[in-house]
Amino acid sequence: MSNKTKVPVFQQAQNKQFNERVVGEKFEKNTPHFKHKSQERAANKSRDSFHSTNKSQTRSKGSRSIPRVEQHIAQTTLRAASGAEGKVKVVIKSTGISDKVAEKKTGPLSPRAPEKIKKNRAEEMKVYGENACAALFAQRPDSIVRVWATVEMAKKSGELFSYLATSKKVYHVVDNAELTLVSGTEHHGGICMLVKKARPFTLSGYLDIPRKQDCLVMLDGVQNAHNIGGIVRTCAVFGVKGMIVERQFVDNLNTSAAVRVAEGGMEYIRVLETDYADNALKQLRQAGYQVIHLSASKQAKALSKIKFAHKVVFVVSEAGRAILAEKEDEKVVLSLNNPLNAELNIAVATGVLLAQWDLSIN
Repeated sequence: MSNKTKVPVFQQAQNKQFNERVVGEKFEKNTPHFKHKSQERAANKSRDSFHSTNKSQTRSKGSRSIPRVEQHIAQTTLRAASGAEGKVKVVIKSTGISDKVAEKKTGPLSPRAPEKIKKNRAEEMKVYGENACAALFAQRPDSIVRVWATVEMAKKSGELFSYLATSKKVYHVVDNAELTLVSGTEHHGGICMLVKKARPFTLSGYLDIPRKQDCLVMLDGVQNAHNIGGIVRTCAVFGVKGMIVERQFVDNLNTSAAVRVAEGGMEYIRVLETDYADNALKQLRQAGYQVIHLSASKQAKALSKIKFAHKVVFVVSEAGRAILAEKEDEKVVLSLNNPLNAELNIAVATGVLLAQWDLSIN
């Protein structure tokens, strides 16, 4: 018998394979505990590839590309009217590059919107254009709620921005593309304001104050915003203080387009509200006003032959219809030699009337 000690030999069982298990490797509950590592990795790779393909397909189906918004901080100098300078750090908001179609940031309110938001929407409006905003700031700065402006306009509006900072009113310095979205137009002039609408006066209250000399303009069915803005601008130039409008058309004056075309004239004209145009003309006649209707008829009197009274009201309409005229009123035509079927633009025609009136009193 040998003295050598026999070493135990562990033999592998038949038809069984034992593989190393990686430390920390997890196996699924229903899979064999001795699943080969290469098979597990292949399954994971296949699963990741499937999810990646599904995600890319989901993004490609009608997905919208969201515009990239970048913020740049710039140091700029705002110059006030007094000549004082001060450096203010402003954040310029940029829309970046995107293939998304530009849309307005305002739209119809949801029926479920809070009453406060509905009230603000009804009482507020946006004003844009350098001259319109400058006149509004000069006449009624308290009505300003919020301001957006480009860097170039901010540098020119130091006094405005000083007032906004002192009054703790919100303002934003944005790029041109962002301002186009905010204002809803490319003709914003570098600045846009959210303001409280000016409240109209009543014609009856205006006539309660006696005047020896006065000139008013009454809009008879004029609804085009650009024509209204042109008439308001013309009235402001010639010193007309009041414009008579039926209550149902007052909102036509409170449009951003009309205010921009008026170039600040809206801040120097009193809107005189009336229920009905024919009742307003009765009140004016009783108050001693000469009522003059602009007409397109060749049977009307030539403007050069009209003798103006101390108090006069011009009634203008886009069609030159003069349907509200009474026997005691004057109907005038600007030219008896007009070979065209069309008449002058209503804003231009109002300018001719007021120029003739201005010459008669000076």
